Amino acid sequence: MPVNTTDVTTLLKRLEVLKNVIALQDADDIDYQAAKIKTANEGATEKDIAGEIDAILKLVDNKAYGDAMHKISGLLQRYNTISKWTDPEIQGLQAEIRALAAQISNLEGELGDIEKTIRTFEVRHTQELGEVVLKILSIKSRLAANKARQQPENDTVREEYQQAQTEEETYKGTYRETLANPIPQLDEDRQKELKTKFRKITKLTHPDLVDKQFEKEATGLFIKAKNAQEKNDLAAIAGILEYLETGKPFKLKDETLTESIALRTEAKRLRYLAEQLTQKITLIKTSETYQTIAEIGDWNTYFSDIKTKLEGELGALERIEQQ
Repeated sequence: MPVNTTDVTTLLKRLEVLKNVIALQDADDIDYQAAKIKTANEGATEKDIAGEIDAILKLVDNKAYGDAMHKISGLLQRYNTISKWTDPEIQGLQAEIRALAAQISNLEGELGDIEKTIRTFEVRHTQELGEVVLKILSIKSRLAANKARQQPENDTVREEYQQAQTEEETYKGTYRETLANPIPQLDEDRQKELKTKFRKITKLTHPDLVDKQFEKEATGLFIKAKNAQEKNDLAAIAGILEYLETGKPFKLKDETLTESIALRTEAKRLRYLAEQLTQKITLIKTSETYQTIAEIGDWNTYFSDIKTKLEGELGALERIEQQ
């Protein structure tokens, strides 16, 4: 079976660490590192080195540290003479990009949660209060029309009428669209499942993280997943994630970039992107809309109270119109 250089490199590095902790005579750390190597060795694709490492682990388990050190040294020397040398700077930059990519993915997830909270609130506001609000806007529009007819030369009155008309028509469109495209409600467990799956998808498809050759398809899936997340479409989210985890169609930039200059440029770009996302999240969180939503303890009580107030306002306007 061909050598999987990534697996071998990882195992060799762990053996180097084990060798050092044996030299330091740190019993707890020896056991810990041996356990890590055992786990990594179970996924090794090259039988010969897997067998040698099993033999080393048995010696460590039996406290035969002298023989274990001898075998580790021989194995490291043999493989290091035939292994391709990897610049530590390259490895560090690749690790930096992976860390930044994870940070961006988490920030995108947080941003998505905030935007969805606002969107959910707005949809529920329209669903529960839309009928009353539309009646209020309609009466205000008619009252403004009457006033404009009475004062045809008054520019301010005419502008107020045009504004009232625009507000009524705009809200009417929003109200009808919301009723025509209701968002299904999910229980707490299913909502948590959707959130977890969406964040996994973000890590695998974010246009700023995948290699350029996969950018177009990844962007399409990312947008599709974002739309499904906003609509609480758990089935669509699950399907997209299954496709990604089964087929693994996209490679991330930390897997394909190997030159230090390109890696440094990418790290700089990702840091800037992370800063922009952080600023955007901060801006939304400090907005009046989000602050209002965040301060609401119970949405049911809130909408009930607001509806009562709006119905009172509607009654007052109806009386004015009847005069």
